Amino acid sequence: MSSRREFLKNMGRIMLLSGLTAGVAGLATRKGASSPKDDTCRRDGVCRNCPLLKGCGHPTALSFKEAKGR
Repeated sequence: MSSRREFLKNMGRIMLLSGLTAGVAGLATRKGASSPKDDTCRRDGVCRNCPLLKGCGHPTALSFKEAKGR
């Protein structure tokens, strides 16, 4: 019974380590909001309702934000 318990403990540790590794890798490679210097549009130039608008540095987005602020 002790060997079964150790096996389950080790499997739990391996699964936890795998999950943490996958999570860190996902965070490291994820593409979040574009940086202010990034001028690549991910929404085909449609700024309205774009979730990335707040941090977007695309000229169209900057113009939209300026016009929206008036």
